Amino acid sequence: MVAVIISLVLLSIGIALSNQISSNARQQSIEYYGARAYLSAQSGLEVAISRLVNNNNPNCSVIEAPVNIAADALSNCTVTLSCDVETNVDEPEVSAGAIRVYLLESLSQCSAGQLSTSRRVLVEVRQEE
Repeated sequence: MVAVIISLVLLSIGIALSNQISSNARQQSIEYYGARAYLSAQSGLEVAISRLVNNNNPNCSVIEAPVNIAADALSNCTVTLSCDVETNVDEPEVSAGAIRVYLLESLSQCSAGQLSTSRRVLVEVRQEE
């Protein structure tokens, strides 16, 4: 009888430990793919800023063009850019319409099997003509 009770206690400890290890492995996977999603969103934002700077006050359709990141580490990630531009910024020191403010957003989604993570990065860019 004592052997059965000891076996049941050891079995329940083993099951609890197994569940804890499984939970920790899943949490580490979520953190790993979350970091990948953040880095790909950051890369997408850098692409958007580059398009903004290199095209001399473009409209948002130029900035929102699809982004293809060819890095192997980000192969399961998709990046979507969005843009909103404000052209009527009132500042007393600058003539009307001389300032544009771009609100850029990069949304990245990374997935592997049943696990999916996403990260969103926003930046506001002020550009004077």
